[in-house]
Amino acid sequence: MWCVHRAKELAGNCVRVARAPRAVLSRLLLLFSLTDAVEEEASSGQNQMSTVLLVNMGRVTFPQYKVARKTTIFRNRDDLIRYETAGHALRDVKVLMESGHWEDALELYKNSRDEQSQAAASNDSRFDRELPVYLRCFTAGWVHVRLRSHGVEILQRLRLYQEAVEELRALLAQTVYCAASRGRWWDRLALNLHQHLKQTEQAVHCILEGLDDGHVRPGHRLALHQRATRLRDSPGGKKWQPLLLTLPASSIGDVPHVTVKGKLCPQTGTGNSFFLLETAENINSLEKKGDGAMVICSVEQLALAHYRQQGFDQGIHGEGATFTTLFGLLFWDIIFMDGIPDVFRNSYQAFPLDLYTDCFYTNRREAVDSRLELVREASPLTLQSLIADVWRSQEGKATPLVTWQLFSSLQQAQSLVSSLGGAFLSGVCERLVKDLRHYRAGLPDLVVWNSNSFKFAEVKGPNDRLSPKQTVWLHELRQLGAEVEVCHVTAVGARSTRLS
Repeated sequence: MWCVHRAKELAGNCVRVARAPRAVLSRLLLLFSLTDAVEEEASSGQNQMSTVLLVNMGRVTFPQYKVARKTTIFRNRDDLIRYETAGHALRDVKVLMESGHWEDALELYKNSRDEQSQAAASNDSRFDRELPVYLRCFTAGWVHVRLRSHGVEILQRLRLYQEAVEELRALLAQTVYCAASRGRWWDRLALNLHQHLKQTEQAVHCILEGLDDGHVRPGHRLALHQRATRLRDSPGGKKWQPLLLTLPASSIGDVPHVTVKGKLCPQTGTGNSFFLLETAENINSLEKKGDGAMVICSVEQLALAHYRQQGFDQGIHGEGATFTTLFGLLFWDIIFMDGIPDVFRNSYQAFPLDLYTDCFYTNRREAVDSRLELVREASPLTLQSLIADVWRSQEGKATPLVTWQLFSSLQQAQSLVSSLGGAFLSGVCERLVKDLRHYRAGLPDLVVWNSNSFKFAEVKGPNDRLSPKQTVWLHELRQLGAEVEVCHVTAVGARSTRLS
């Protein structure tokens, strides 16, 4: 109660805006600062107003670019209201899911789905189809599909697998919205058909259709391939071998595995494993404690200590942030280049709207190819200069690509690019620039290096295993000439993990 009184004293006189004017203001803010997070846009504009306030206070600075709005997204007021209504429904369903109220989420999802389906039936989707994909996400149809995709998770959680299968088939039947999610939909459909409904033949046909879908990206394609292989090699799999004769062979092989042992830190409850390490060295952010001191560390820090003993005096636990930061620094001017309509529609964007779509590369093909060639042929000194120029002129500006605090200094970033070399960096950047949405996930946990060599390691604690996206990236890095391995951290005295 004291806190309430104190808050009222600090707030002073407050004004509550009537619902109708507030709705108008909310829509104005929605039009002003469209992003791809429609559930945030549907929050009455607080996020947009907070961003403007932080910029005015000088606490946030956005990169410089020219705003160029050319395309009409909403044909009329009804289009905007449908989009806003869909955003509110999506946000409310997600809130119920996050709080674990699955039955309530199911009821709200079904009501919203039916209402939006009726609205969609009277709306001509040909207009949406003609929009570039990075603007199509601002349509009610796109948000409606996202709502139904969340509905699949709700149905699965409540064991309503037949309904989940029907919803997934409806999602896959349309090709206008959320094409980047098709790989995940195919995989979930195959899982539900095979494991939950025991409709194995349909599951096999589903896998083959998914592998034939051009929108399915490498990580999900590998997941489907692995599912087909497990099914074919199962005790009853001979029955389905004729259907799987067309299954393409996978070119992704295994990578080296190593095991690092450590003393497990006693802890109560569940969560990530922590280890005790007896060391006199500095482990990442841990300070020197003196000879024989025990420090508590994560599995990644324990692995960094292991690689330090192997002669890699530099190391970062950055996962995808390491690579996206280097990509952002090397391609900063291309990412924020002028002359591409509708990718910058207001002054408060941290990235162009097409960044996570295939359009990003096609819209900048000539500039991107030229930069990839420059990086490929660059000497270590040139790479250091490219990084330094952007770092010094843009440091601190808001962007999801560059994590400014990842490296301890500019010099450490320069040391890493010198060790990696231009040919390797160009190969990694080419994959990111052409498909950032999918390739930003699955990158190895650690990069370790010295003046002569570098290595990437995916760290796995007890009971962890590689995901398909991680397997794809380890294969891709190996193809580019990097040394990669999976580092398994096990507890001393625990039963050793068997490595294949």
